[in-house]
Amino acid sequence: MKKLIFLLFLLFPLFVSAKPRPLVWVLDAGHGGYDQGTSMRETLEKDLTLSIVKEISTLLKKNKPGIKLILTRSDDRYLSLEERCNIANNANADLFLSVHINSAPNPLVSGTESFYADLRRSNNAVRNSTIVRTIDRSELLAWLLQKNYGETGRPNGRGARPKQLYVCQNTNMPAVLTEVGFLSNIQDAAYLTSKSGIRQIAIDIYNALIEYYTITKDKTEKKSLLALRRSNGKNSGIKANKIKKEKLAEVEQPLMATVSPTQTFVPVRDDPTPEEVERMVAEELAAKAATEKAEIEVPVIPEKEEVPEVVEPETSSVPTPAVPVFSIQLFAVSKEIKVDDVRLKGYKPVNFKRSGNLVKVLYGSETDYKLVKSTLITVRQDFPDAFVVAYLNDEPISVADALKLVP
Repeated sequence: MKKLIFLLFLLFPLFVSAKPRPLVWVLDAGHGGYDQGTSMRETLEKDLTLSIVKEISTLLKKNKPGIKLILTRSDDRYLSLEERCNIANNANADLFLSVHINSAPNPLVSGTESFYADLRRSNNAVRNSTIVRTIDRSELLAWLLQKNYGETGRPNGRGARPKQLYVCQNTNMPAVLTEVGFLSNIQDAAYLTSKSGIRQIAIDIYNALIEYYTITKDKTEKKSLLALRRSNGKNSGIKANKIKKEKLAEVEQPLMATVSPTQTFVPVRDDPTPEEVERMVAEELAAKAATEKAEIEVPVIPEKEEVPEVVEPETSSVPTPAVPVFSIQLFAVSKEIKVDDVRLKGYKPVNFKRSGNLVKVLYGSETDYKLVKSTLITVRQDFPDAFVVAYLNDEPISVADALKLVP
């Protein structure tokens, strides 16, 4: 007995000195590099998401230094969806949050929405077990995000719901993809591209994360989630500490302070005046009306009009100029992929292009850019990071250069 007591006495310092493992949260800025995401004029989604994530990181480091933060990207670089998931899984993270900006063909659509894994669409038993284990906390964070957007006046009626998104289905921890607004909507765009808008979005997300931290620490997630479901994200069931706007000056930094001066990065602009917003709305509506008029006004040949005989031109030795081809890149992977892959169900035809160590998965092949662009909107319901790519003589070129070659 005395030996046992003596042994415990020797081991006691080891138990006391053992520190608990810190929480690891992964923040993912959607898109990056040549994957620009959606855009409006010169404003690119990849730049705005990076600004928001950096702002969230600043707030968390200042107010929750005990949480280890990992940013999937801290600059303008391309990462595949698989790489983003691997970063979180390899770090054994406790939370994964991906920030995106929405787009829709209807310019009147606006608001925020947050997604978590869809258990019904998962056919992998191993993935199913992980989703079952994490889905409640994922849904909890999604509703908390919607709740905090609404508390600062943002439209949040689009809610929180399950969706088959790669980064939510293939991470081993609670994971959420949040869409903070529609860049295709003029009011949302004015907010998303202003410094105060970027800052407030970051604060909303920060507050949601703090509430999530408090709820999970107190182990009251079931009660809180039930309250959020019943109220559509208007009541969390707890009182979490909020950051007051007047105190933000102590923790905030200029949005572009961490960006290298040599880096190509479109800065957000100052808040627009009401007159500027009105002018932007008028310009967008005028451009939309002009496009629709041009598409509708097709010359019609009268039935009895005599059509002059067409004389075939003489054969010329001048080669016909090559026409660029547009496709939609669904995603890129580091390993070979087959046409019958479950992720490609319903998507035909698909092509595979190798680029270095990556295999790019391309959907469709058209010379009509407008057709491909309109198809992209539907494709992004299953692949939110999909984007248009262009090829000339089977060699990749930028979409901007390709459009210059379109007759």
